[in-house]
Amino acid sequence: MVAPADKPHFGYIDSVRGYAVLMVMTGHYAYLFPNLPYPVHRVAVMGWYGVQLFFIASSLTLLMSWHFEERTRGAVDRRAFFIRRYFRIAPAYYCAGAVYFVLHPPIGGFDPLQALATATFVNSWHPALLPTVPGRWSVVPGGWSISVEFMFYMLFPWFAGWIRSLPRVALFIAATVMIGVVADRLALHWLVRSWPEVGVDNFLFFWFPNEFNVFGFGALVFLALRYRGPDHFLAGLIALIAVLGFLALAFVPFGHFLGDHPLIPVSLAVCPPLSLFVFAMARMRSGLLVNRFAMAMGKVSFSAYLLHFIVLDGLRHFPRLIGAEASGYWSVAAFVLVWPVAAILTFIAAAGFHYTVEKPGMALGKVLIRRGRHIVSVSAG
Repeated sequence: MVAPADKPHFGYIDSVRGYAVLMVMTGHYAYLFPNLPYPVHRVAVMGWYGVQLFFIASSLTLLMSWHFEERTRGAVDRRAFFIRRYFRIAPAYYCAGAVYFVLHPPIGGFDPLQALATATFVNSWHPALLPTVPGRWSVVPGGWSISVEFMFYMLFPWFAGWIRSLPRVALFIAATVMIGVVADRLALHWLVRSWPEVGVDNFLFFWFPNEFNVFGFGALVFLALRYRGPDHFLAGLIALIAVLGFLALAFVPFGHFLGDHPLIPVSLAVCPPLSLFVFAMARMRSGLLVNRFAMAMGKVSFSAYLLHFIVLDGLRHFPRLIGAEASGYWSVAAFVLVWPVAAILTFIAAAGFHYTVEKPGMALGKVLIRRGRHIVSVSAG
């Protein structure tokens, strides 16, 4: 079996990841300014859904990589796939957990169960492990999305093999939404017996059955890119429409779910414009949106996601300096002035973490893959 050629790298993918982490940061940093005018606050906290943009980009890039390997090798090395994904995530994730343990020791002390659940990426399967209930140790802030992502990795070989046409993508999205609704109803009925309803509601928004459908939108973009698309100008117009449509949802009165009964995830509303944005980005040349700044942030986006909470906590210690107590237009001005400072500080920290922890971890995974292939070839010989 011949080795595949180098996998192609697309700048728009890095740009999308950069925008995703900037969205997440914006959503979290908005809470430093409690007196932001309501419309500004609502737009800023839409940054929460940067995680869904991450999921869409992840599904798209994994499908691109999987099908590229199928074309160049004739088959996908599944063992290498799982090793690559583990070492892409785990070293930086574990190191971030150690950093947060030192900076913010858990009030109740070290909890082996909580640490084990986080280390094995199953922490998003119970409100006490996520956690969304008070008094529990959050090993890595935002770790719920890492757990969801890793669960998707476990199912990805089946996903990539089954998702081969647009009708199948539509069926997948519909089926996973229905599975999520049923799972939500059952879990809600069981969990509220022992845990606060608010904590359970938050947990159900984050857990995998509610997020699985999001990855289907990445597959939708992947298949749509097979067809001839719009030119650069029209793609830019589509991207603008997608952004405006997404921001308009800030003023639609829904919470975690589209209605209370049944529990339909709000991702059904936000994923279409996010997917349209990714599709448009893929058809654009380097320029206004696909630019070196977004790409630079995208390259360190995982580290930025892990570490931006530290920058957030640091800024929280200087409320007067950052203008956190301002109100009205002054609050908006303070937010606009502090946001780039926070983004730059996050980028600096993320770049250092990326090159000292994240990249060495990925390199170790590549070494293990090569050694495994060598052992197999020797045994076969």
